[in-house]
Amino acid sequence: MSDSFHDGLFEAMVESVGVKAFAAGMGLSTRQVHRMLNGAQPNPVGRMRVSLKAGRRQPAEDALDALCREMGGYFVRLAADLESANVNAVKESAEAIVAIAEDESPRITVREIREAIAALAALERRLTGQ
Repeated sequence: MSDSFHDGLFEAMVESVGVKAFAAGMGLSTRQVHRMLNGAQPNPVGRMRVSLKAGRRQPAEDALDALCREMGGYFVRLAADLESANVNAVKESAEAIVAIAEDESPRITVREIREAIAALAALERRLTGQ
């Protein structure tokens, strides 16, 4: 994705509450936020993209998942192809069913359910072309 895409996301976040409120929420001055908006200083969205690409895949995905959970969702990696998406969705769903049936610890069961939901969501995205 282009930097202008990420700049646009940052700009939309700032505009949603206004520069003053955004700056206060971030613990920054309005001048710093304006510098980010003008491209004179890197913005947090662009920095996040760069930081995710700088590290290894699994810690980056863990960071994305933590951010998604903070916002009430979860991270879903798009499967490489439809066959992989099908196999993974069936496997993860079966593991979740077993965890539920065996009355595993709540932590294990929740993890299995989240993994099944993510696999099914990835399959849906493959099927719908999103």
